[in-house]
Amino acid sequence: MNWEYLIIHHTGAEEQDTEQVRRYHRSLGWRDIGYNYVIEKSGLVAPGRSLEIPGAHCRAGGMNTRGIGFALIGNLEEHPPTTEQVDALVGLLGRLMLEYQIPVENVLGHREVPGAATVCPGRYLPLEDVRGKMLKNQNNAVEASLGDSEQILLKTSTGLWIVQVGAFSSRERAEQYAQKLREQGIGALVMKKDN
Repeated sequence: MNWEYLIIHHTGAEEQDTEQVRRYHRSLGWRDIGYNYVIEKSGLVAPGRSLEIPGAHCRAGGMNTRGIGFALIGNLEEHPPTTEQVDALVGLLGRLMLEYQIPVENVLGHREVPGAATVCPGRYLPLEDVRGKMLKNQNNAVEASLGDSEQILLKTSTGLWIVQVGAFSSRERAEQYAQKLREQGIGALVMKKDN
């Protein structure tokens, strides 16, 4: 896929978790959940449909093959998303903007896609605030290449904070664990610690 856009949705219902959304989409005869990522009310980012196959979230503008689809669980026509959902959305969008070189103007709510006739992602999702946070993060970010790695490390004006989630005796095991994190929408970097 040649990803050019990031398309934001709400599920429009009050599902408990991503698996409930997945079961519903499969009951429609779809091969998997339609979105590439789902953000639960707790802020948990759950992987959805693989980025290796077209999505099933926005036919307008050909976005199923041009745009990565994100859905926040909830009916955001009725109430705002949780703070945790918005924070997770901004972080995930920022990571994917860097990874796929997608400009902030290509971050769209479903209703903003030309030809889409919908209120999705709901009137209570602050799209302009989300894009504003993205621009602020983008303006404050300093990209630093990490040697031969394809990973990008973001350093903001407030400094660099590192969260270590594991240590492994073999690089293969470390890479496997990092891949599992990436599949959940969590950026992961494998670095060797010298003794």
